[in-house]
Amino acid sequence: MTTITCLKELEKRKCLELDDIVVFTVKEEKIISYNVGDNYLRNRNGVINEEIFRILKLKKYEIAEKTYRYEIINNKSDWPTSEHEDYPALTRLVRELYTIIEEKEIKYTKYNRFEIMDI
Repeated sequence: MTTITCLKELEKRKCLELDDIVVFTVKEEKIISYNVGDNYLRNRNGVINEEIFRILKLKKYEIAEKTYRYEIINNKSDWPTSEHEDYPALTRLVRELYTIIEEKEIKYTKYNRFEIMDI
């Protein structure tokens, strides 16, 4: 079990594994932590699994299908489920989420530190 807290750490690993911990930090204050499951990530904070998608204002199934590279059959879950034990697909989605967070944080700190960023 490994804890991943940023894109740089994820890039050092070939792929996420079962029970790894993925931590997202948004706006330097909102921390969301997930455990890697067989085909989705489980929120460790006791909040719904889709929280990171909601905060980033992303359409979770659109981004998941793009990164999973296949159609999601079960589209009723909080976290878009991948095929069973498709850790490369989960890794691609987490990588994309980290990239989006980094891009939004750069825009926020570069242009206006005092205005709440629209994410």
